Amino acid sequence: MICRREFLISTAGLALYQSASKPVIRTLLKDVPPEALSSGAVLFHEHLSMRYPPGTPAHFTDDVALMIEETRAAGKDGVSCIVDGGHPDMERNLDALKRIANESGVHIVASGGYYMQRTYPQDIASRSADQIAEDLAREATANRLGAFGEIGQQGGELTADERKVFAAVAKAQVRTGLPIFTHNAYTGTRAANPPVRREAALRQLDLLEESGAKPQKIAIGHVCCLDEPTADIAKQIAKRGAFVGFDRVTIPIVPDAKRVTMILALLDAGYAGKLLLSSDFSSARALKKNGGAGVAQTVTVFGKMLTDAGVKPDTLHSILVDNPIRFLSF
Repeated sequence: MICRREFLISTAGLALYQSASKPVIRTLLKDVPPEALSSGAVLFHEHLSMRYPPGTPAHFTDDVALMIEETRAAGKDGVSCIVDGGHPDMERNLDALKRIANESGVHIVASGGYYMQRTYPQDIASRSADQIAEDLAREATANRLGAFGEIGQQGGELTADERKVFAAVAKAQVRTGLPIFTHNAYTGTRAANPPVRREAALRQLDLLEESGAKPQKIAIGHVCCLDEPTADIAKQIAKRGAFVGFDRVTIPIVPDAKRVTMILALLDAGYAGKLLLSSDFSSARALKKNGGAGVAQTVTVFGKMLTDAGVKPDTLHSILVDNPIRFLSF
């Protein structure tokens, strides 16, 4: 039985999310119709503001002027929207993200949630999944968050607290409608991925669905870091209706050529509509200022590899534009 206070909190939190009669995407600055992002690629998992590990004295994203320029360059390279995958336990700065969105001309979606066991605040252990979910839903409303992510695990098996956080995020998704994207502890080689680690993506999906999250609003992340040419795990995720996150492209945990092979296998199986691409941007070496490909590297580097491998332009457009728009809309 829900108490009156909980009812008032939950209904107030839902009001903002249920007021629109048509689907929207919640950016930091305003709600936009899905078609507003159709002019370019939508990167569903990058980092424009963070300090990780927590307590790090400085990070290149502290230079907000630099990140505005790098994000503006991404817009010129064909990116219409970037989802920032940080949240408080990664020390992301919402004010910085708002400046980036205002001054770069690129839409920014901010995220909420918790990363993994080693970054959790101490009170996670003493709070219930419902209490955590209530706070997540309230924070999403108050701060104009458009997603929950990246929600992760630090080892092959989730800890008890991580399982509780996954349940809480799923419950918050039920309350708000916001999509969820996850982090997997994949390390790259098949030899380094025994069954318990290899199937971590499926267990994450199990947990989220068991607590009520809708699979079509879930993206299981870092599947591209599992060296599996047949893309078997990716196919299982897609078959269940969730999105498959290839969100570390250009990061050489697994060579990008192998990732292309996995994607071709996924496309051949008929799951083009369930693939999301991004690069988990977090390295100063990738900055254009430092001679890297920049925030748009998913498009300019990996997208070209897919084209060279024979992926048709219409299919690539669907993967880079249509799929993430559908994922983010609620």
